[in-house]
Amino acid sequence: MTGSGLSVIQVRYGERVTRKSDVLHEYQQYGQPDGDLQMDYNFWVIRAPGTTILLDTGYDISARDWLGEISVMPTPDGLELLGIDPESVDMVITSHFHYDHIGYLGLFTNARVVSGRAEYDYWFRKWRNEDLDGEFTVAEHLEAVKKAEADGRLRLIGTQEEVYPGVIVHPVGGHCPGELIAEVYSASGPRILAADAAHFYEQVENEWPFFAFTSLTEMKAALSFINKLAAATGAEVIPGHDGRVRDTHPALPGPAGRIATVIG
Repeated sequence: MTGSGLSVIQVRYGERVTRKSDVLHEYQQYGQPDGDLQMDYNFWVIRAPGTTILLDTGYDISARDWLGEISVMPTPDGLELLGIDPESVDMVITSHFHYDHIGYLGLFTNARVVSGRAEYDYWFRKWRNEDLDGEFTVAEHLEAVKKAEADGRLRLIGTQEEVYPGVIVHPVGGHCPGELIAEVYSASGPRILAADAAHFYEQVENEWPFFAFTSLTEMKAALSFINKLAAATGAEVIPGHDGRVRDTHPALPGPAGRIATVIG
């Protein structure tokens, strides 16, 4: 599928600095020194001629202080800088329903929305049961999923599926029950956009789980699956929150380079 004409950019809308011991599950067991991690908050733009797809949407950092994130550029401003009209976006793939991934889903009123079926079932059940307190998901953000469903724009994925030529989503679970990763065949080669199935390179390299999960077993299996898929396809794995991605990939030319990194 290499050479399909797809391009991928990563768009950074927020950031914070954290510690390995704070975000990697039981990090002390590995006997490794602690250290800072630059944690970027991103969404991804996948483009083909005449088609724009987003993986995740970011959220309004100014509206709610979750974990001390610092705004780099709000999603609406970032899209404007990139010349993307939200109403022209064809598809939004939601890796999962946490606040920092679907907070701006409501902007994309014409887009087909691709989500994990297990993700939908889990969070909508919690919403019906008034059990969202203390979670990284709020009813306000789920309303956008509900609106897409009412409009007939919601597509729920329960197994591996090619949702656009050269874009394959895989439900892996772990961090959330319906966590999705995207296997994308860009013009320069395959990429695995891991989103929160692997936040950092350390998780990919060592298969170390993140501190937040709905199933530790599924999270470990997801990390193993990512590595097996990468080995089988020759794909580069792009962890979802690692600031070091920007060290190894070029910025988009021009003013948009402040927020946008060329992935493939």
